[in-house]
Amino acid sequence: MVDSERTSEIHLVEELTGRRVLEAWLSTAPATDDLHVLLEEKPELSSRHIDFDELRALPADTLGRSYIEHLDRNGLSADSQATPTTDVEDEEVAYLVRRFRQTHDVWHALLELGTTGHEEVVIHAFSFGQLRLPVSALVLAFGSLKHIVFEGRLELLTRGLADAHRVGKQAKPLLGVHWERRWRQPIDDVRREFDLRSLGQ
Repeated sequence: MVDSERTSEIHLVEELTGRRVLEAWLSTAPATDDLHVLLEEKPELSSRHIDFDELRALPADTLGRSYIEHLDRNGLSADSQATPTTDVEDEEVAYLVRRFRQTHDVWHALLELGTTGHEEVVIHAFSFGQLRLPVSALVLAFGSLKHIVFEGRLELLTRGLADAHRVGKQAKPLLGVHWERRWRQPIDDVRREFDLRSLGQ
């Protein structure tokens, strides 16, 4: 957890520490049409389920284009976040763990955050405001030490993380959103819909 870029280990921590939090979230989450469809169909953000070339052909200001450009610009593969959930027995909670993992990069695009170490810490501050998952608290604790304190980003520690947490807490719930239905929407409209704004530095 000292290195926020070791994603496979973060995935394991997500599963081991997030089960009960997501069980509680599911029991209180608004019963939206999006969430109903997600839990029934369990769509996956992976190359088996999404035509990424189709997203590349969308207009530049759309959510889908912004998402795929985030992946391409940072040399990322959505498939690396679509790994099976192995340590959660409940099928719906296991899916939510995967969904959180897979939509992490959608959140990156919405917040205009890259993938440097300190930006990953910022997005976990946002995520903690949304869901209060233990993995985000751990990344904040250990990642802040490495990527912010040791790298001399103290202003980010004192102001940026608090701002990211506040934006996450005030935004509408994102985990149950069916992003695949919104690829063609202008990303600024999506931000307005969910009370989001850029956190890019």
